[in-house]
Amino acid sequence: MKKKLILTAAALLAAGGGYYISSGMEAAEVVRKLSGLRVSLELYRQEYKRLPASFGETLRTGTLEEAPALKLPGHLKNSSVKDTPSMLIRDTGGWAYVNDPGDRAFGLLYIDCAHKDERGRIWSEF
Repeated sequence: MKKKLILTAAALLAAGGGYYISSGMEAAEVVRKLSGLRVSLELYRQEYKRLPASFGETLRTGTLEEAPALKLPGHLKNSSVKDTPSMLIRDTGGWAYVNDPGDRAFGLLYIDCAHKDERGRIWSEF
């Protein structure tokens, strides 16, 4: 009986974890958050006459209070912005910022995900 109860509990936990991983925000909410992050970059650019060398500068200077949480299907919830030298999709399911001034995409903030949203659009293309 005890073994059956433990197996049942494990199955329920696994099912819940599977649901969590498979669930995520709708595209409209993600795009609103992405737009807000991009606005913070533009405000930073207007104030300092350059784009930040690291996205963290927008947080340190107060242009942005904190990066919003992002929860995409197939990924864990994430609220960090990773600096990266180029737009390379690593499929982290989080935010990414191109911080190499020598890269033609310098200053781009994008969604680091190779999966598709509910309409079939690849997240990183927003």
